[in-house]
Amino acid sequence: MTSILKSAALIAAAVFSGGVTAVWVDSTHPQGTTIVRTETIAAPQNVNSTASTGLSVNQIYRRAGLGVGVVRTDQGLGTGFVIDSAGHVLTNAHVVLNANDVQVELPKTLGSGEVNTFKAKVLGLDKSTDVAVLQIDAPADQLHPLTLAPSGERPQVGQSVVAIGTPLGEEGTVTTGIVSAVSREINSLDSRIKIYGAIQTDAAINHGNSGGPLIDGQGQVIGINSQILSENNGNVGIGFAIPISTARDVADQIISTGKVAHTWLGIEGTELTPDVAKALNLNVQSGVIVGQVVDGSPAAKAGLKGGTTPVTVDGQSLMSGGDVIVKIDGTDINTFADLAQTIAQKKPGETIPIEILRNGQTQTVNVTLGER
Repeated sequence: MTSILKSAALIAAAVFSGGVTAVWVDSTHPQGTTIVRTETIAAPQNVNSTASTGLSVNQIYRRAGLGVGVVRTDQGLGTGFVIDSAGHVLTNAHVVLNANDVQVELPKTLGSGEVNTFKAKVLGLDKSTDVAVLQIDAPADQLHPLTLAPSGERPQVGQSVVAIGTPLGEEGTVTTGIVSAVSREINSLDSRIKIYGAIQTDAAINHGNSGGPLIDGQGQVIGINSQILSENNGNVGIGFAIPISTARDVADQIISTGKVAHTWLGIEGTELTPDVAKALNLNVQSGVIVGQVVDGSPAAKAGLKGGTTPVTVDGQSLMSGGDVIVKIDGTDINTFADLAQTIAQKKPGETIPIEILRNGQTQTVNVTLGER
């Protein structure tokens, strides 16, 4: 095990024509900032090994391979996969963003290199989750939908996974690894919005893998491969996938209405840690300190209060004096990711109780959520 210094950036795992790479930088790892990581180099895995407690890697490939294809646009290429018999294909929004011409190439047989090419329509895309849905008109016998993991089923750290995609243009490539971490926070295509609950994996992901499936040992898709954290624009064993629960919700909305409605609360805040709680003399140890309430937002209409005094605690700047959110609709809120994910599970127009700490007293505020 060796400690190394890295200058790291989160990079979209798509290939763009002209040698241009779509890059965005995680706020926790600004471009040019050197961060320290400890790495262990994993031994190569046998492709016939069992993924998790179920199928072998070869079995997963044979089940899913015909449903994973190349998404080729006038700007580059990525990966996509069939999700139903109606010809809907899931991919990343950044693969087809601003594209004028989109085609999907599906393999005729596994390993032959022969493909069926279909013109694709972008039914819709969502920048805030980096998910897009395409539609192809293909005969039923040429569509091989992948199985999506059930809603509510959470990936487990250490479980084996398989990625199928088009790294650097090499279609039908299979790589294996594990779920390295869950509940990661990554950037979306909207600079104001984060994607919470991302899956981290060490399965090799490179440019061109974007939009491809991350599959568990039961042959179920648990995520859409989207980004890599790298010091050299290539795979170093740190990739990220959008959770399939998020992608399914977005896809269902796009297919049924052509647009995506996201639930909105309208606050900016800071996670409350025990050190911050001690410094501010608060009688709770976790939650989200409301720093600012957006004018006219659901939070403002419900009377939530933001901070009034700027302070610095252990080098962290925040606004103190605001409400501390500790529960939303009965769910404990320990981190900002907890808050964002809990709100995302609600519907616009839904009224929910939010438990807060204000002036040392616990009280409940009912908030009618909005839409953004």
